[in-house]
Amino acid sequence: MSALSIAQAVARDSGFSVPATLIGNSDDTASMLLALLNKSGKALAGYPWQVLQKEYTFATVASTASYALPTDYGWIDNNTLWDRTNLWKDRGSISPQEWQAYKSGIVATTPRSRFRVKLGRIFIDPTPSAVATLAFEYLSNQWCWDGVSVYANNFVTDTYVSLIDEYLLELDVTWRFLARKGMAYAEEKAEADDQIWQSLAQDVPKNPVNLGCDDNPWPPLPSLPITGYS
Repeated sequence: MSALSIAQAVARDSGFSVPATLIGNSDDTASMLLALLNKSGKALAGYPWQVLQKEYTFATVASTASYALPTDYGWIDNNTLWDRTNLWKDRGSISPQEWQAYKSGIVATTPRSRFRVKLGRIFIDPTPSAVATLAFEYLSNQWCWDGVSVYANNFVTDTYVSLIDEYLLELDVTWRFLARKGMAYAEEKAEADDQIWQSLAQDVPKNPVNLGCDDNPWPPLPSLPITGYS
């Protein structure tokens, strides 16, 4: 479904006139639907959908401590930043307190490097002295696209489509639209929230946890001790 078809479905389901266009349409309902579509899209992009997950690699430069983040950076997946040259995982993002302890305290170096995200950049400590390839996984903030190759964080044309499930977007826009129109929306909001959480739970297959370890599975599954795990 395109931006226009989602907006038309919301208007039709809510009992309002169906707009023929969105972008450049001065009609109040069309303008509101477009604004709410972008608001809902950005809100839903705050969840870790697999379709928004990407990998980013960059090369360090000797005597250079900070590096640009991806242009569509949302946030880094925890514990995914690795130094592929030295074959170790960098620690971080460390807190401001830890950062200052390393920068200002007695202990300045450790066997492995660490990183901190601030000022829209990623800082490596100790400052690299040679070229190394670093990689991490992150969530993109670009949740819609033209269907070919151009991605964005808001609908640019009526024909743009959402990377996130369009049905979820339709449900989320519906309750927001009804609320703006001063109508009852609690039932629609509950439906949207339930569907969002259900879809999120099913978005990626889960790794099973073996509580018994009696059948010697291969490959080994994560296990918990018989007691003391609660």
